[in-house]
Amino acid sequence: MRETLTTALDLMFGHEGGYVNNPKDPGGATKYGITHRTLAAHRGVASVTPAQVRALSKEEAIEIYRRSYWVQSGGDLLPVGIDFMAFDYGVNSGPAQAVKSLQRVVGVTADGIVGGQTVAAVKAFKGDLIAAYAAERLRFMKTLKTWPTFGRGWQKRVISVEAQARGLHQGVVLVDDAPSAPAKANPKDQSLMETFKKPEAWASIGGLLSGLGGMASGSGPMQWALAIIMIGAFATGVYFLIKRMQDQAA
Repeated sequence: MRETLTTALDLMFGHEGGYVNNPKDPGGATKYGITHRTLAAHRGVASVTPAQVRALSKEEAIEIYRRSYWVQSGGDLLPVGIDFMAFDYGVNSGPAQAVKSLQRVVGVTADGIVGGQTVAAVKAFKGDLIAAYAAERLRFMKTLKTWPTFGRGWQKRVISVEAQARGLHQGVVLVDDAPSAPAKANPKDQSLMETFKKPEAWASIGGLLSGLGGMASGSGPMQWALAIIMIGAFATGVYFLIKRMQDQAA
């Protein structure tokens, strides 16, 4: 593990703070940025109680971040500063989302995996990558349904992380005095409007509409019955399409 992981952890803990269980936060019971679902997965159990989350030790949280976030966010491969940005973004929104955003900025396939192509593109990027990556993270957050509730804190966090990344790049560590945004910015919380903006959504929905039109083009009781069935199938299909696309965003 790269030595900067220790500094990255200290900075990230400064953003996440201690135990929270905000009913408006889709992450649910969380401590040190570790949600109840993440803690349960780490322990190999189906679920954990809020009390168990509250009792989470910092040592176990560090182990979870070492094993499940730092490497997946490209922490040992990306340049100093960008590694911390990807790590902090990954803690807040999932490592795959953090990497996809970085890949979009540097112009490579957004598959959520840091490989040789991504590392090369990051190193070859012309311009202020720290600023561009921070702007892309903020743009993503503004597409989430929970932005009106947590947006102010998230924006403060992104600004702080950008400044801290510049400090790390220059060999200086900047530490915040208080947590800036413990709520999770989950890719699955994107609004329906943002989901429907994607071309693949309209392509799939167009196919469903075409099928519905074909079934309902005739007349008579049988055709009307088929049309009603197709409407139900259409609604179900749209629901699962949206769910699949939001899951893929993660």
